[in-house]
Amino acid sequence: MSTVEGKKQEKRRALLDAAYELFLERGTSKTSVEDITSRAKVGKGTFYLYFADKGSVTQALLARVSYQLLNNACEAVERQTGLETFPDKMVAVIDHIIEALRRDTVVLKFLERNFVWPGLDQIEASREAEPLMRKLLNVVLTSPEMAGRTEREVYQRITALGSMCMSVCYSSILEGKPDHIDAMKPVLYNIIRKERGNQIHADIS
Repeated sequence: MSTVEGKKQEKRRALLDAAYELFLERGTSKTSVEDITSRAKVGKGTFYLYFADKGSVTQALLARVSYQLLNNACEAVERQTGLETFPDKMVAVIDHIIEALRRDTVVLKFLERNFVWPGLDQIEASREAEPLMRKLLNVVLTSPEMAGRTEREVYQRITALGSMCMSVCYSSILEGKPDHIDAMKPVLYNIIRKERGNQIHADIS
């Protein structure tokens, strides 16, 4: 990376870091572009070299936070033994994320229900998944239930089940609705585990 490109990346990262700190402290709606540039110690014009508006910063941060949570979960699952089926691996990934957000409700409030799942467009465009998506696919593709399925089909199952769980996670942890998260997790995980039964039935049919 050239010195010029490196400095550009540093400024962009400084803006993202400043915005993230402010969003967690004050909330997104109470943070202005001027607040972000002041915290990052750059001019307002510099902000617009990297981002169209505050919304684009928010989207970039949602992706970054989601990426880190998912990456940590995948690494934790890779270290576990005895997880062979797709439901078991999926439950382990989701549970790791839920527990991380339970411990840090400030981050959960920032995410709300906007967990970002990376990678499908790159899989289809170039046949090469974004590294995290490749890691996640590798975790579940070795499950017997996923034999013969395309990466797109696997991705659809991961994101559909994951998005459902993240939505319930938000309302259960922060609002206790429809019930406390400890009461909802068995319900969610039972839905995921039904994937195995559905797949076996489909194979027999």
